[in-house]
Amino acid sequence: MILIPEWFFGPHSFVYIICAMIGFLVSFYSYRSYQLAKGKDHLYLYLGFASLSMAFLILGITELYSYLSISSGVTNMFEAYSSFRDFGIWIYYAGSVIAYALFALVYLPKEYRILPLFLPMWWKGFPYFHSIALLLLSFTIFRSTGNWFIKRTKNSMLVFISFLLIGFYHLLLYFAAFSELLFVLAHVSLILGFLSFFYMIFRVSRNKGRRK
Repeated sequence: MILIPEWFFGPHSFVYIICAMIGFLVSFYSYRSYQLAKGKDHLYLYLGFASLSMAFLILGITELYSYLSISSGVTNMFEAYSSFRDFGIWIYYAGSVIAYALFALVYLPKEYRILPLFLPMWWKGFPYFHSIALLLLSFTIFRSTGNWFIKRTKNSMLVFISFLLIGFYHLLLYFAAFSELLFVLAHVSLILGFLSFFYMIFRVSRNKGRRK
């Protein structure tokens, strides 16, 4: 169980939708980079952000539908949370785990790049999903941090910050049962993480355009 501020229930769905739109842009630019360079790293980023963005888009739509249904009195809280919203959450769980596995592949040596299979542990409850997400992201965060320390470039720093902020999103939601503020801060961290990665992609695309 998590605590959601009453004023934030409803608007939080737009955070997911905005993140999805940003993620689709990142995915698009990653695909363009893959077409030019044919590098597997860009392919994994393209597929990862496409999966994550679709997950957040569906989650945002189902969360918004639940909010509007409750607000208009069409359904009660239990019905909204046990039917259509569950569908969105399951898609979000699956899409996120697939995306974080693909992000991890970016930093794995080529000989170890075999997409891992994960047991469907999500039925055991909400906290277990965030544990899996943090486990996958911790490797990506660790490697992106090392990459930044080696390269010391602004782009590598933005990538590191992006994954770190997305990781904070899951960490804060893990403890959101103790404070409504943590739920809000988690969503702020999420959207900042997506914006950070988009800014990095934008910088890379702009520099390529100038070289042309």
